[in-house]
Amino acid sequence: MSWWRLVRVAVFVFTGLLILVTLLPLLHSNQWWIRIWDFPRLQIAALLAAALLMLPTMFARRSWISVAVLAAAAAAFVWQVLRVMPYSTLWPARGEVVAECPPGRSISMLNANVLMINRDYAPLIELVRSRDPDLVLLLETDAGWAKAIAPLHARYPYRLSEPLPNTYGLILLSKLPLGSMELRHIMLPTVPSVAGQLTLEGGATIDLYGLHPKPPVPGVDTDARDAELVIVGHEVRESGRASIVLGDLNDVAWSDTNRLFEAVSGMIDPRIGRGFYPTFTAEYPLLRWPLDHVFYTPHFALMRMERLPDIGSDHFPLLAELCLTEAAGERVVPEAPPPTVRKDAAEAIVEGVDEVNGE
Repeated sequence: MSWWRLVRVAVFVFTGLLILVTLLPLLHSNQWWIRIWDFPRLQIAALLAAALLMLPTMFARRSWISVAVLAAAAAAFVWQVLRVMPYSTLWPARGEVVAECPPGRSISMLNANVLMINRDYAPLIELVRSRDPDLVLLLETDAGWAKAIAPLHARYPYRLSEPLPNTYGLILLSKLPLGSMELRHIMLPTVPSVAGQLTLEGGATIDLYGLHPKPPVPGVDTDARDAELVIVGHEVRESGRASIVLGDLNDVAWSDTNRLFEAVSGMIDPRIGRGFYPTFTAEYPLLRWPLDHVFYTPHFALMRMERLPDIGSDHFPLLAELCLTEAAGERVVPEAPPPTVRKDAAEAIVEGVDEVNGE
């Protein structure tokens, strides 16, 4: 076999694999080896574009096989682009934006997955001090991190923490009174989250959820992660109050799970129409996608959102500032999502509970 024929075969096989991993996420399955292909849609689209440029030169003669591969690659490319397009500046932006906020009605939040094994604590501490947010959610925090950030306590008198050695430790620091805020374990006893109310400077009380569910990795499917997000979405919708969900959701903005979460909760993803804001991975610029998120109910308007500089973690921190523009206790979304959404949400919760119970 000549080298040119080998190249042609390699290009066709590689293109076939790209088509396959485009199709896999269409399956209604929470198995990790299927769900991981939700993440690199941008990268797959770029590789499909390269394949589409090369494929015509690979044809020794036009045949139905070559035309079919070319058509399938083109369809896969279009599909991938359509899935990520809403998170580009080419799409209409979602949610109100304001430049200024009445006194006492704004909240700034910094979310950072610090990478548990990262022992260079100074960059994170300096970043928090320089940006001075009202609220800091730190993820992957163990006892070493809990001790290291003690100098921040004077600035953040309200705190909740559960440091853990399993990469799911969590620390919440706040200038604002936390009220009923508490640690929870929604699906797994080893994966904490926070939920409850905090009070803005102007006196309004809002709901806050801080999450860090498990990602799809070998041996860990997404049932528990998906169920946790849907359960929180239900809680947000049922309360009807001004709510914020913050954290490393170990899921990308364009996944079916995130879409279901938005539909269940009625919350806004500020990335829509404004950019990808990829926070993972910090080490490899060509392998990045948005894993860290902030969602909020339509009670709020966006003031700013920013991906912050590298702190030595495999995640970039994410900063968001919101303005409460509606009465925090008044419902601004319907009491229930559409029937199809309720059905999908119920299935996600059942599948999550079954996974946790080993069924």
